[in-house]
Amino acid sequence: MPRRSLLLLLAGIFTATGLPAAEPLQHIAFGSCLNKTEHPVLDRTLTLPMDLFVFLGDNIYADTTNMTVMRARYDALKGSTFFQGLRKKAPILATWDDHDYGWNDAGASYAMRRESQKEFHDWLDEPANSPRRRQEGVYDARIFGPSGKRVQVILLDTRYFRSPLKRGEHSAEPSGGPYVPDEDPAKTMLGETQWKWLEGELRKPAELRLIASSIQFVAEFAGCEAWVNFPREKQRFLDLIQRTRANGVLFVSGDRHWSEFSKLPGPLGYPLWDFTSSGMTQRHPRGTPTPNKYRAFPTTYHEANVGHLRIDWSQPDPQLTVRIVDAAGRPRLEQTLRLGELQLRAN
Repeated sequence: MPRRSLLLLLAGIFTATGLPAAEPLQHIAFGSCLNKTEHPVLDRTLTLPMDLFVFLGDNIYADTTNMTVMRARYDALKGSTFFQGLRKKAPILATWDDHDYGWNDAGASYAMRRESQKEFHDWLDEPANSPRRRQEGVYDARIFGPSGKRVQVILLDTRYFRSPLKRGEHSAEPSGGPYVPDEDPAKTMLGETQWKWLEGELRKPAELRLIASSIQFVAEFAGCEAWVNFPREKQRFLDLIQRTRANGVLFVSGDRHWSEFSKLPGPLGYPLWDFTSSGMTQRHPRGTPTPNKYRAFPTTYHEANVGHLRIDWSQPDPQLTVRIVDAAGRPRLEQTLRLGELQLRAN
C-alpha cells in the first residue's frame, strides 16, 4: 500500500479508536483566512508535500447568525477543487476563528455558537457519535507516530468560552485595533473545561507538540485580538507548560492577514516559537505590522501564503524547518530548529 494511502487509513483508525497513527509525520501544512475558494496559493498548497493539513481558523468568512448562510459558505469550500484535493492528499484537522465562528471578534456572547459548532462539524464530516460533537467548543487533539517520533497536534478553541474584550486607548502606531490588556481574574480565554482538558493533553507523552491557536500566542501587542488581551490567561498557559513539564511545544497561529515568526523565552528553559501563517487568500494592505517585541525577524510577509513544517526524523537530533510559502512556491520566511532545542534544560 502506498505511504499516502496508509497514512490516510491510519488517520481514520486513529479518529475512530483513539490509537496513534503508526507512521511519523514528516510534512505538516497549515494556514488560515480563506475568503475565496480559488486562489494561486490554494493551488500551490496542493503541490506541497504533506502528511497533514491544519486549518487555523477563518476557514470561511460567514459573519452571520443565519446558519443557512454559514452552511452555504462551508458547502462552497467543501466542494472546491482545493478542499477536495486536500482530502485526497492528507488528513485534515481544523479549529475556527471569529469569521467562521460567526461574527468579527466574537466570543462566548455570540448567540448562535451551538448552531455554528454543528455547521463546523458537518463541514468536516465529523461522525455523528463523535465526542467532539457532544462537547461545547471545537477543541481537539491527536497524536501521530510511534514512540520516539510522536507529534501531538492540539487544536484550541479561543472563541466559544472567551470573555468580552476590553477596549481602551493605547499609544502604539499603527494601532491595529481598539483593545487593551484586561487583568480581570474572572475573564477567560479557554473556559475551565477546556483548561482542564488541555492539562490532560500536555501530560500525554509526545516528542513534538504543535499547538494550533487561531490567534497569536506570543505577540505582545493587545490592540488586535491575541492572548495578551488576557495577560493572566497567557501566564496561566506558561505556568501550565511548566507544571506539566511539556517538552517540544511549538505554536502555530493565524488571524492577522500577515505572517511572522515570534519567539518568547519559555518557562522550561527553551524558547516558545509562534509561527503565524495568514492569510491564504488575502494580503494585508498595511505594510507595517503592529508592534511585537518578540518578533524573531524584522521581516514580515503580507501577501497570500501558506505555512509548512518539515520534520527530518532521520537525524540524531531531528531537524524542524518552518517556512512561509508564497503562491510561486518561494519561502518568504524560514526558521530551522533542532528538536533538542525544545527540551527541558537539565539543572
